[in-house]
Amino acid sequence: MSPADTGRQLLDADEARVARASRELTKIAAAIVSRPMDRDLHEQMRAFLARESEPALASWDVLLTRTPDELKERISTVLTAQALRSSS
Repeated sequence: MSPADTGRQLLDADEARVARASRELTKIAAAIVSRPMDRDLHEQMRAFLARESEPALASWDVLLTRTPDELKERISTVLTAQALRSSS
């Protein structure tokens, strides 16, 4: 993939969905530790599970089907694209 082909998005749809879900779940989990009985936080968690959980899990399943070589190639592609962006 050439630098021009990387476009604005470095991650494919499944990778981006899993990354967003992971960040959101980490935020919720950290907040639950400090505010375990916060009703608004519980509602955020319920909303996440209702809205984003299944698509994120489906994307995770897609990523799990990738071979080690495919994963290495994706990592290389993303890191190269990031490096090229940083240098321009």
